[in-house]
Amino acid sequence: MASAHQGGPEANPPGKTDRLHRQAAPASARCLPVLRDELVEWARATGLRAIVTESLALAAYEAMANAVEHAYEGSSGPLDVEAVHLADRVQVTVTDHGNWVPAHQGDQQRKRGLPLIRRLADETAVTAAQTGTTVRMSWLHPAGEAEEATTATTAGRAGTAG
Repeated sequence: MASAHQGGPEANPPGKTDRLHRQAAPASARCLPVLRDELVEWARATGLRAIVTESLALAAYEAMANAVEHAYEGSSGPLDVEAVHLADRVQVTVTDHGNWVPAHQGDQQRKRGLPLIRRLADETAVTAAQTGTTVRMSWLHPAGEAEEATTATTAGRAGTAG
């Protein structure tokens, strides 16, 4: 699979599945499916349930699409995507480094992205600044699932150790 990550060292050593980080990926529509697919592969490798993986993929894709549409006024810029498997949650952060461009006022078919993200994730935080916008989404582990997922992640790393 082609990587959407351009330049810089690979952030994920082989076998390490608790973190995925793509820094300065091109914020362009053609790169988003690759980034989404990488997130799905990562989520599956961490042992997330299918329903969480699907919600994570759709919410992250929407956050990335918002960056493409609203951050760079028709041009491309950098996009950072980070996914982290924590003890009690999985967290995905999408950051652009542009300036927010609002959707056209008369287009009522728009403005659905952030409400969709908020419905899909257990927790959502959007931080807009002059240096860009960050969308942080979290999915909490049901009781007992965090331990199972951590065990699966650790076992996966142990199985790849040479």
